[in-house]
Amino acid sequence: MFLFKKKPKSFLGIDIGASAVKLVELEKKDERYELKNYSIYSLEEHLKKNGYKVSSKSLKISNEEVAEIIKKSIKEAKIESKDAYFSIPICFSFSTLIDFPNMSEKEIAAAVPFEAKKYIPVPISEVVLDWSIIDSPINNTEYQALLIAVPKKIINDYKQIASLSGLNLKVIEEEVFSLTRALIGNDKSTIILIDAGARSISVSIIDNGYIRVTHNLEIGGARITQAIAEQVGLSLEKAEKLKKGLSDKESFNEFTSQLKGSIQPNLGVIIVEVKKIIDSYQSKYNRKVEKCIFVGGGVWLSDFSDNLKEKLSLDVSIGDPFARVVYPSLLKPVLKKLGPVLVVATGLAMRD
Repeated sequence: MFLFKKKPKSFLGIDIGASAVKLVELEKKDERYELKNYSIYSLEEHLKKNGYKVSSKSLKISNEEVAEIIKKSIKEAKIESKDAYFSIPICFSFSTLIDFPNMSEKEIAAAVPFEAKKYIPVPISEVVLDWSIIDSPINNTEYQALLIAVPKKIINDYKQIASLSGLNLKVIEEEVFSLTRALIGNDKSTIILIDAGARSISVSIIDNGYIRVTHNLEIGGARITQAIAEQVGLSLEKAEKLKKGLSDKESFNEFTSQLKGSIQPNLGVIIVEVKKIIDSYQSKYNRKVEKCIFVGGGVWLSDFSDNLKEKLSLDVSIGDPFARVVYPSLLKPVLKKLGPVLVVATGLAMRD
């Protein structure tokens, strides 16, 4: 018997994106997560400074600057937790599935480091390797290893950011795990997750609760901003506002047809690539992709969601990371809009 009730534990998820740094603090009470605080710090000024060009090779912002942003966000949002979970974008890592028929899990664990050399495009000494053994979707007697490799430099950058922020770094994980945790839950369907960010678009297939496929498409929101600026003849700042529908109605209406002409070709390329990923998986495993969950800042891009529904012939829904989280009802309209952007940070905070 306990005379004093144990204080609920809070968890802090931090997602460092190309367009914003997102923080979500959750508290676990009686097996339910409750939203304590959240923060979104826009990197708009950094994007403008770089001409809305972002790289899949680096954060494009110094570790010291990121740490200052995190400290400022924690202070302003009154976040209490010092234990932090960070995510690594798919574009910063490498992942693949390796088939292992007729082998024990112990034998697979011993073989993975040797097999990894066949798949990792850089020297093994330069990366941190991790893997998980999962059941094959074809044969219950066979296994697969989901292999993840992250450059040591990226890992060291995140460690330094956490240290400079005054946080206890608990875990660094590839963001597809955070996405899956926040959006899939116990759903055993074959699902394609599309996360449309400023830097790139990640496409993952989750089957029977396991991550099976991860791809990174180098076509993000920043590239679409550049296309609009070139097509319409506007500054990058004005093009970004038009893309997000933040400009005044008169200006938006003036450029409607040109906007569609700038956006549609990029959306077309994205959808063709997504269809290739779906067709390849369905053909290899004879498993039908049943639905699509769409998240990231790109969900609000004109016609994107409708195009996905039409071209993929799938049930496309906007992901809601707060569906299983308790929060004040007055926040519902706000979180409905911010949810697709806070997915990764929320999924991180659910890791306990």
